[in-house]
Amino acid sequence: MPRSLLSLVAVFALFAASGRAAEVASPDEVALRQMNDDYVKAFLASDVARFKTLLADDFTGVLASGRVIDKAEFLREAKERPDARDLRLHEVVIRIYGDSALVGGFVTYSRSTGAPVTTRYSTLYVRRSGSWSVVFVQWTRVAGA
Repeated sequence: MPRSLLSLVAVFALFAASGRAAEVASPDEVALRQMNDDYVKAFLASDVARFKTLLADDFTGVLASGRVIDKAEFLREAKERPDARDLRLHEVVIRIYGDSALVGGFVTYSRSTGAPVTTRYSTLYVRRSGSWSVVFVQWTRVAGA
């Protein structure tokens, strides 16, 4: 057996033994994970132009305070630099249901004062005319975290 083929078989066996060989991400999951990452990058960079492409025109957001905002208000608020240091995503979950998908997880960061913040989020994506966009997001502050 040629060495390159032997190496490929060994790598496959390693992944199969760990259970990861069956966990190949679908193209939709890859696209949604990238959009989730882009959303975070846009938040940190106050990238309103990127948010305009990520959010559907009929977008609705529920802030951690409970206030409900539309796309126009979200874009106005996105212009302000966030007070977030060392932001990290945890336990991101992607569930696809036909032309809709739920992406959620939790975010940890600290404010410039050093105060830690933990927020859970749920984002609803809808595929329209072949493209995914965010139609709804809700952030919930985790008490005591």
